Formats: sequence, structure tokens, C-alpha cells
Amino acid sequence: MRITTITQQYQKLTLRNLNFQTPSYTPLIILICILTGFYCGCQGETFNFDMGSYSSEIIEKSGELTENEIWDGRIYITGTLVVPEGITLTIRAGTIVGFEPTEKPSQLIVHGELYAEGSPERMVVFGSLGKQRGGQQEPVAETTSSTAMGLEGQMFGERFGGSEVQQQKTIAAAPPRAGDWAGIQIESESPNSRLTYCRIQHATIGITCLTDAVQIERCLLSENKTGVLSENTSPTITSNEFNRNGTGSQFRGSASPDVEYNEFTANNYGIICEDDARPRIQYNILRANYENAIVCYSTSSPEIVSNNITMNVGWAVYDGGRLRDNFIQGNKQIGPNITELGIGTQSDQFYGVDEAYEPRNSPVTEAGLPRENF
Repeated sequence: MRITTITQQYQKLTLRNLNFQTPSYTPLIILICILTGFYCGCQGETFNFDMGSYSSEIIEKSGELTENEIWDGRIYITGTLVVPEGITLTIRAGTIVGFEPTEKPSQLIVHGELYAEGSPERMVVFGSLGKQRGGQQEPVAETTSSTAMGLEGQMFGERFGGSEVQQQKTIAAAPPRAGDWAGIQIESESPNSRLTYCRIQHATIGITCLTDAVQIERCLLSENKTGVLSENTSPTITSNEFNRNGTGSQFRGSASPDVEYNEFTANNYGIICEDDARPRIQYNILRANYENAIVCYSTSSPEIVSNNITMNVGWAVYDGGRLRDNFIQGNKQIGPNITELGIGTQSDQFYGVDEAYEPRNSPVTEAGLPRENF
């Protein structure tokens, strides 16, 4: 071969110039020979480092855990997975947890401890795989939206945004939707659970909190029937984004959590309070929800302090709650630049509240999700 001839000539020339008279050149000669052999081996495909065929293992889970586990990579949950008392489940950053829709929606039930802790660049993802159509195989339309395809593409063989792989997919999935899986339920006996930098989507209820010992921070809850449900408990709900859910957050019984620095946008309802719930809702943005931003039923009376409540199709606050230091503008379609400065129990933008005072004529600058979180 021409490559071999050139290499041999180069070696002869090099050796002739050195004349083997200077021992210090011996390592250089050895290195040249090694590199030459490696190059020729690659040309003849002797060494094959093809990484394109690499694929991460998909781990299937169901039933009840029997020991502490750490999840990393891609997890496929069938049926219901239970974390019993005394057991800790840790989910590392970048892990994808997929649920396939069935007649009885699957869920994750936590009696022990759950720590799902992602990062801004590598969030932990919980969501629907989408329903398999089966039958005649057909390609999936090109898209870079993981939400549109569910998690099926991410779970089963494509890199994010890989349109070529998507065109070659042999299993198609119907689009995921809210209620495809039941959600994450953290039971009253759980001593501590924390979810940070998680994306939770397509569930009936993204996270159900039946204990105070739950921290939900810097998460994105999207396309669920309800993002977070708290019953008679006071979890920590801070710096999250609730987007395109039926209801962003719902509080029942005597729930009284602090709901701070969150954003509720494009949900049907932003926050619903029922029974005797007394959450403290402060430093949030509630914007462009399709019905009311905050709804109060029965005797519930949340503290609503220093929020920006703007451009909701329905009322800013409906039928309860104590308002102080809120910026309320453009709700009930009365006009985008009309700011509510009323201090009665009823106005053009809120209805039947318990009290309202110290209204603002400019936005609360510190309200909402710190932008560096996502």
C-alpha cells in the first residue's frame, strides 16, 4: 500500500539521519513506530471505536423495594412502585423515569424517603411514555419537543433532538396527556422527602403531600391535572414553575404551607384552597391562567401577600382570602393596563375577599421564580 511505502521511506530517512549514534533518540524511534502501526491499523479497521452503537440500559421497576436504591439513567416503571418504611430511594441528576399508561394508572408511593435531586442542566424527569399504537410500524414526525413525544423517545434510543433517529423509530406513540399516570404520593409516615430540579408531567396529581416533611423546590410541573396537592399538611413549596396544568396547586383540609417565589402561568386555575386551608401565598407570579388565579372554597382563607397577579382570564382572587401589598392588573379582561387599587371586599378584579389593603401600583420586583433556576 502507498501508506505503508511512505511510512517505510520515512522511517529509513529518520534512521539514516540519526545513524543510531545518539542513544537519546531511541524513545523517539519507538514512538514513531507505534504511531505508524496505530495509523495503519485504523486504516484497515483493526481498531474500531464506534460509539454510535452505545445505548444506556433501561431498568424496569415495579412492586416494592426491599433495600435502599440509587437510580441513574433510564427507569421504566410498570404498575405501582412502593418505597416502604425504612427504605430510601435516591434518584440522581439526569435520570428519566417513564410510566406507560395502563387502565389502572401506575404511580410511585413513598412511605420511606425519596430524594430526587437534579440540576439546572440535568433535571430529573418523571412522565408518561405515551400510549403505544402498535400494529403497522410507522415513523414518528420530526420534532424536538420531548413533551410532544412523551418520554418514549428519550427512554428508547434517541439523543435529545435527534431528528434522524426519530425518523427511523419503529415504535410510534400517541401523544402523552394529563392523567396517563397517577403521580408521586408521599405518605404520612415518610420522615423526609425532597424533590429539586425535577420535571413532573402528564400525571393525575404530580405530587401528593400527606406529610409536612416534603420539600418541593426548583421543579417544573407541567401538563398534569393537578401539579401539587396538600391535604392537612404544610410542605415547602418554593421557587417552582407550574405551567399548563388543570390546577397548579390545591390545598385541602387544614393545609397551611408557605407557597413562595413560584410562577403559575397558563394553568386552568392557579391555586385552589378548600375546606379550612390557610396557606401563606407570597412573592409569587400568577399570570395568564385561563380561569381564576386564586380560588377559595368553604371557609378557606389564605394569606395573599406581595404577589403579582396579572392578565388572568378570570378573577385575580375569588371568594375569600386576605390581600396585602399585591400588584393586581389586567384580570377579568378589563384591560391590560388597568391596575386594581381598591381596598374593599369586592372590585372589578377580585370578588368576595375577606379583606384587601395596601394595594400596589407597580410590580413586586422580588416576586416569582429566580431566573437562574431554569
